[in-house]
Amino acid sequence: MTGGTAKRSSYPAEVIGGAWSIAKGMAVTLRNALRPPVTEDYPARKPKLAPAWRGKMVHKRGEGGRLRCTACLACQKACPTLAIVQIEGDDKKGREKRAKSYLWDASRCLFCNQCVEVCPFDAIRLGQGYNMVGESRADARFELTQLLEPIEAAQGEPAKEGEP
Repeated sequence: MTGGTAKRSSYPAEVIGGAWSIAKGMAVTLRNALRPPVTEDYPARKPKLAPAWRGKMVHKRGEGGRLRCTACLACQKACPTLAIVQIEGDDKKGREKRAKSYLWDASRCLFCNQCVEVCPFDAIRLGQGYNMVGESRADARFELTQLLEPIEAAQGEPAKEGEP
């Protein structure tokens, strides 16, 4: 008769092997249970961002709190994903011209920093802002008024808590 009965000679070896694998698994579990956690307690504690972190776009101000952006469109042309949707300037000419309308779509942005590098007036930077959560795509579109650097930061004073 073949195939009807299984060999029982390896049963004790299987039990010992199973117990050994359970012991090894428990050792891994206990070793990791005693380590400090590697996760962050967000949002109770703000994360520590690297100095080179590229977050929400910020429009810099010059002397007297004046906007540096001259609506030259260099950043819009350099953007590989067309995240800078719209830029309109006022009616002035040359270096006196300033942006009056600017629309940045964070949902399309790669945060590649090309817009910052190409800007001839050092008017924009990618700041430390990271919390740009919204319920729709429209919430990821930021207008010029939402991107402006606080006047205090432009005059050399430290930005207030929660500001970029």
